[in-house]
Amino acid sequence: MPTLEDIKHRTTPVGKILGVIEYLEEQNGGGGEGGGSNPVTAADITDATAIGRQVLTATDAAAARSAIGAGTSSQNLTALTAAEATTGTATTARAITAAVLAGAINERTKGKAQIAALAPIADPATADAAAVAALLNAVIAALKA
Repeated sequence: MPTLEDIKHRTTPVGKILGVIEYLEEQNGGGGEGGGSNPVTAADITDATAIGRQVLTATDAAAARSAIGAGTSSQNLTALTAAEATTGTATTARAITAAVLAGAINERTKGKAQIAALAPIADPATADAAAVAALLNAVIAALKA
């Protein structure tokens, strides 16, 4: 079982979260219900920021997003045109659709035989990480050629 001191020294957010979960489960006798004989509140986490505590105590996903400022942009992004995507001439941050991105990539790479020779993944929904990594590495190599 990790101690609170061990958890503080973990370097990744995921590592810290997993450590806290392990700690709380152990405090509760492994039941996963939290609390146990030594309940821990968001305020007890002394090295958490105010925003971190707000995320921990958020009542739902919308409240958690609000705590971190997600989805609060007032920008109204318009879609990038195919010409801007192909030539790279956009002058402001803009959204891009998958179709425009695919068209721009096809336009910029259509003269590369190495790209045309790549075999797509048969079923992306069931592809494993190794297959995706292999194809991505092949695309990078083809673009460098």
